[in-house]
Amino acid sequence: MPVYEYKCPECGAVFDRVQSMDAEKVSECEACGAPAKRVFSSRVAVVYKGWGFNHTDSLLPDDRPRKDFNHLKEKAEQLYYED
Repeated sequence: MPVYEYKCPECGAVFDRVQSMDAEKVSECEACGAPAKRVFSSRVAVVYKGWGFNHTDSLLPDDRPRKDFNHLKEKAEQLYYED
């Protein structure tokens, strides 16, 4: 389960909660009871999975031709937006 960080705009208290992604947001500050806001935490780690990212591209053998994913994206947009 993810850890969400909250901050109180009134007293400045910062606290964490382990919650499921579909759980309701915490509405009150633990310290003063004022409405708390969920903030983006600097402790969040994002891992991109799939082909086209440096980490996964390094798994390809050197003799395999590399794909230009920007070119593929542009081509897909052209096909999608054709009238």
